[in-house]
Amino acid sequence: MRANAVLGGLLLVLGLTVPVTAQTSDVALAVHEDDAAGRAMGGPSMQGGRGFGGWQQRAGPGQMRRGRSFVGMVLRHRQELGLSQQQVDSLRKVGMDSRRAAIRRTADTQLAQLDLMELRLSDPVDMGKVEAKVREIERMRADGRIAAIRTTEQAKAQLTADQKEKLKGLWAARWQRMRQGSGGMEAPAEADEEQ
Repeated sequence: MRANAVLGGLLLVLGLTVPVTAQTSDVALAVHEDDAAGRAMGGPSMQGGRGFGGWQQRAGPGQMRRGRSFVGMVLRHRQELGLSQQQVDSLRKVGMDSRRAAIRRTADTQLAQLDLMELRLSDPVDMGKVEAKVREIERMRADGRIAAIRTTEQAKAQLTADQKEKLKGLWAARWQRMRQGSGGMEAPAEADEEQ
């Protein structure tokens, strides 16, 4: 029984550390984008009464793209946008469903990373199996990015044309503040896709 607990703890530690140490910053960004679609929906602020996205206030300027979701931004500005209760409920559901799927994808990706590590530890390494596992991991990441874009589009579909225009104004003001506050930081290309 104790051996199972120790083995489980070791697997958990390896599952959390190996993928992080094996990724470059570009790959890490892609992983964070995978689950960005509904990230604000699962934050601790839901129970704290501060609204959605409260934990994100700790994020620095470099984490803006990774730490904020389109759904979370829309919900944070629900009063300015004039969202109905039905729209709020629908957006929350979209965000929660997206977050659940992102958590599953993250867990599956970590398990696949662990499998890849195991394949690489064998001697000799079966390159066919390694290549297949790497392709599987990258497919999972691509699926996550596509899911994030789909979630954004589902959220946009909940808004009226007037609300979309107001949101574009809020988005532009946000990037203007960021440029002024961080010495001319330009908005990423993805900003257009999120409007």
